[in-house]
This record gives sequence, C-alpha cells and structure tokens, in this order.
Amino acid sequence: MLFFSIQEVYGKKVDKKWFWFLGIYLIIIAGLRNDVGPDYGSYLGIYIYSDTKSYYSIFMKMLHMQGPDNLDVEWLYTLINKILLNVFNAPFYIVTLIIAIFAIIFKVEYTEDNTFYPFTFTLFMFIPNFFVGESGQIRQNLGTFIVYFAIRYIKERKFWHYLFFIFIGSGIHSVCYLFLPMYWLARVPINKTIMLIMIITSIFLSPFEVYRVFGDYLSGMASESSLVEGFNGYMNETAQRLNGGFGIPEAMMAILTFFLFVFDTKMKELYPYYEYHRNYAVIGICLYFIFRNNPIFSSRLAGAFIGFSYIIIPNAMYVVSGRVKNMIYAFIIALVLFNFVVFAAFNNIKSGRFSIDLYRNHILP
Repeated sequence: MLFFSIQEVYGKKVDKKWFWFLGIYLIIIAGLRNDVGPDYGSYLGIYIYSDTKSYYSIFMKMLHMQGPDNLDVEWLYTLINKILLNVFNAPFYIVTLIIAIFAIIFKVEYTEDNTFYPFTFTLFMFIPNFFVGESGQIRQNLGTFIVYFAIRYIKERKFWHYLFFIFIGSGIHSVCYLFLPMYWLARVPINKTIMLIMIITSIFLSPFEVYRVFGDYLSGMASESSLVEGFNGYMNETAQRLNGGFGIPEAMMAILTFFLFVFDTKMKELYPYYEYHRNYAVIGICLYFIFRNNPIFSSRLAGAFIGFSYIIIPNAMYVVSGRVKNMIYAFIIALVLFNFVVFAAFNNIKSGRFSIDLYRNHILP
C-alpha cells in the first residue's frame, strides 16, 4: 500500500488491477481468518442461531412484518447464514469469506469512484478500520460499504437504484436506514458559517444526551447485546474521556474539521462531487458530538457517516500546490504510523488475535 501510495501521489495513477490484487489479499486475510477478531465468537453464535429461524419468518422480516419466529438480526444476513448452514452445511469460515468478498468489492468500487488516491486512502484508513470493519463488525461494515458504493446513484440522480441499495444494505445492518435522507441532503448547499454553527451547536448539545428522545429505536439500530462485548475488545472507552476529556476520537474530529474549513473553497472549485462528502462529514461530526456520551452510538452511528468523510483528507492533495501537497502527505503517513503504534499499544492487536503469534488462517501458513 505504501509503495503504490507514493507512486499515485508523486507519479501517475496506478492501474486498477493492482488495487484489485490488494483487495484479494485483504479478502484472504479477513475472510479466511480462524478464530481471529473479538467478535468472531459472537458471529459464530449468530450463524448457528440463524438456522433456527424459518424462511417464512425471514420473508416477513424483509417486509417489516412479524413472522412466527422473532428475528433479532436483519433478514438478509440471517438468510445468508441459514442457506449456507441449512442447504450447504458450510463451515463458518465460508460465511466470513463471502461477507469479506462482497465488502471488499464494494469498498474497491467506492474508493475508485471517489478519490484519485485509492492506495493512499486505504492505507490511511487501514488501522483501525480493517480490524474493526472487515475483521470485526462485519455486518455494519458490509452494510455501510453497500451504501457507500451507492453514492454513484446520488451523483447520477437515480433514486430507485439508490433506494434498492439502501434496502439491501439495511437487510445486512439497520444502520443503513440512516443514509436514506442523504439522497437529498448530499446536494444541500452549505457554507463555512453553516458548518460552524452546526458543529458548535452539536458540541453544546453533547452533555445533554438529546439522543435519548429517540428511545429504543437508535439502540436497536446501533448494537446487539451479543456483539457489544466483542466490540469493546477493540474500543476501550475511558471514563475520563466520556466525562469530558479529550482523546483520539476528538483529535480526529478536530483534524477533519480543519480540512473542511481550510480546503473547502478549493475543493468546491476543483474536486468533483466534493460537496457530497463534505455534507456527510459535517453530519458525521455533529452526530459524533451529540452521541459522544454513548461509546456505541458515537462510534457506530456517527462512524458510519465519518467513514465517508475521511476521504476528504487525501483528496485535498489534488487541489493544492506541491509544497502543501507534501505537507498533507507527510501528515497522512505520520498519522498511519501513529495509529499503528496506538492500536498496538492499547493491546487491541492481541485482543483481536492479530499479533504474529496468535493470528490463524485457514489457507495461509
């Protein structure tokens, strides 16, 4: 990733086939892992549990109606699991492999569609996203990348195409419903003043936990009890930070806000469809601060939008002079190294069994 990142930033665009080679490698690492990831046991439990649900109940869940069996997991994910176990009697690693294949395909297509620096963006987001996403919360990761991919239909103004992918994505994880209004909101014109007012208002609202007015609706969308323990294996929120301290998430929000305000004018002039990602970024930052006192909401619900917005940082290199471009790229690489050190120092690598002595794969030595 680093080799091709340097080439695409300082040379010419790298052929897409190399990006697909990287995608295949990531599919093998994430899809064929063997008891790796703090959520692995929870998803194995869901796999076995899915076979206890009838096809009729799954069909009724798809229609948002109640069948004879109560489904706690979304209909499409349950259906995939049930068919693999009930029809093919497939081992569990086939589930992780299939989910990884689709997630990486949508990820590659989204990245190619929305940045001139696909290797740089992938490198920038690799830690912790690959471990929390493709190798962790595989349902939300796949669902959100299905929706990320569907940005192309917002650009093309194909509402029914976009609605179809929202429907499919929400069948994997219900957080995808949050993206339905983005078909219209992505094109809403905003300026720096509006961005500033929205972000400051969200920071002010943070201690009041206004999200509680939505009751159980957001709780069901953000988490399942069987997966919270695994999720916390990666995300160790300290009481100090949740009670007003400043940590890495707040630093990343500050960095993203800096890029939004400093490069907004040039990006609007020179980068195609920048405004869409800017609007996602502002919504993500606002949701983060509104949900800040709830580590699950602030990471899963806000994180779904913020995943879009980080693409602004490498894209800024496209619109600036050579000197500023060097500074941005140096900052990206420094942040990659920092994330690697922090992720390892917090024992998250060992928690997920991704260290060299603990990682196991069904085909790799």
